[in-house]
Amino acid sequence: MSRPTLLIVYYTQSGNTERMARAIAEGAEAGGVEAPLKRVEECELEDLVQADGLALGSPTYVSNVAWQVKKLIDESIELYHGKQLKDKVAGLFTSSGTERDAKDCMRMMEIALGFHLEMSLVQPGLICLNGQPEEKTGDQCQEYGRRLARELFARRRLAEKSNEDTED
Repeated sequence: MSRPTLLIVYYTQSGNTERMARAIAEGAEAGGVEAPLKRVEECELEDLVQADGLALGSPTYVSNVAWQVKKLIDESIELYHGKQLKDKVAGLFTSSGTERDAKDCMRMMEIALGFHLEMSLVQPGLICLNGQPEEKTGDQCQEYGRRLARELFARRRLAEKSNEDTED
């Protein structure tokens, strides 16, 4: 049986969010899942549908996500009516100058993915503040990647059990 796939989609301008994405991928892969990385500009809606789970990352700009990430979120409305992302595992991460702004940014992503698209959020999402030691950021990101991997495997076991119960 193939390994679950956690698609990690992110936007970065200064490189902080990309470093977070790479560390999350390392943690997820250490947890046994495939964790391809995609810049948000390269991500297609079908990529979201094909993946077993999603980790979405954005820098925080004025308490909100980068417009490039918002564009993908807005386009994902096409997947809303068919509930194509419903119950898929989702993780959220942001880099920010202040914790207050980061929490606002996370809330925007939580509403979009958790409430509207009905994805299963792995809470709390990950906030890394600018100026935080890189080693600490890397450790936090890898641990979040491992948490996402554990949740993907838990979902897979639940689906397999449900299928077994249906067959009986």
